[in-house]
Amino acid sequence: MKKLAFMLLLLLLGSLAACQLQPAVAPTPANFSPTSTTTAVPPAPTARPTNTPVPALNSPNGPPLRILKMFTAQDGWGLIYNSLLLTHDGGISWYSVPLSAGQINEETRLFFVDVNTIYIVLPTEDAQVGQLLSTSNGGGSWQTNPVPFSRGQIAAADQRLFFLETTRIKSDEMSVAIFTSVDNGLSWNRVFPGADQASASFLPNAGIKTGLSFISPERGWLGLADQHQKVVLYKTEDGGQSWAPQEIPLPQNITSLITSSYPPVFFPGNKDEGLLPVDFVSMDTGDRNRVFFTTSDGGINWLPGASVVDAEAYTFLDAKTGWVWGKRGLYFTVDSAQTWQLLPVAFGRSEKATCVSFVDAKSGWLLTTDAKNRVRIYSTRDGGNTWTAINP
Repeated sequence: MKKLAFMLLLLLLGSLAACQLQPAVAPTPANFSPTSTTTAVPPAPTARPTNTPVPALNSPNGPPLRILKMFTAQDGWGLIYNSLLLTHDGGISWYSVPLSAGQINEETRLFFVDVNTIYIVLPTEDAQVGQLLSTSNGGGSWQTNPVPFSRGQIAAADQRLFFLETTRIKSDEMSVAIFTSVDNGLSWNRVFPGADQASASFLPNAGIKTGLSFISPERGWLGLADQHQKVVLYKTEDGGQSWAPQEIPLPQNITSLITSSYPPVFFPGNKDEGLLPVDFVSMDTGDRNRVFFTTSDGGINWLPGASVVDAEAYTFLDAKTGWVWGKRGLYFTVDSAQTWQLLPVAFGRSEKATCVSFVDAKSGWLLTTDAKNRVRIYSTRDGGNTWTAINP
């Protein structure tokens, strides 16, 4: 049964990572202060690359889109297996964005700030260190900085950047290193583990680490997967230097379980209200339910909402309004996940959403894949009640 549960966990992490690829990283030095270089491309408020547009993004006729992130009804970013993309017509046509260095691959992780600002970490040839690429004008120009890590996840709070580096030790064990930057990624300092601090002192190697998020330069969380009979979420109050488990109440109607917690989600301009996604897998049946816990005090306390069966990709506009793909289709909430409404829309029997992106209460996009690995992009202009296939 333990083996079955772990296999279910791996499948779950794979599906959840469709929009955020799982990090895989190597050991690095404690401190690193490189010099930045800038590759000039004609700057613009929103870049419009001049190279040839990519083919229609619906495999097998074109390269499959792996990530879709829209910021306006017209403008957004995409990612295929070897290229960063940009759209200015709502996802109908896409353009490959030239980078200043490195090559995107299947392990590339991106951090989107807005339609003009994006961070990308790419490994160097020896894969021992990496390159941080950043743009603030939609890809018009890129700044390239050497960094003391090659693969992992970027998070941000106020003017501070964080980088989570995880190293797989065994199938169910990961060690952790955390770096911070206060100068837009020009220099980095490793804050965890400290020089005289073993990684296991505050963050155990046991368990798959699911990601990192911060609400302020001091307070942040790290999620943990494959936990038996309890939800494990680690919290820091000193910018990642030390960590302690935070008590999370179990829903009353879910028993005999294995849990996976994911980094909490907060929203610009609101540091009180947030959401914490947690998956519960039954050790008896293998059934999986996702519950979004809510907080109204900046993550000090968390209360469970209603569950969604076999939940996959999700997105929230704010702490109250969100969408999630579940077993029977697309669900919608306006009360902080306390209740979910199944939207009256039908997709292919084997289709599953890998990305959901909304820019307001009406305009949204879905990225789906089916049993034949065909990728489709859908858009809606009525909050998800009806969807139109783009390049079907």
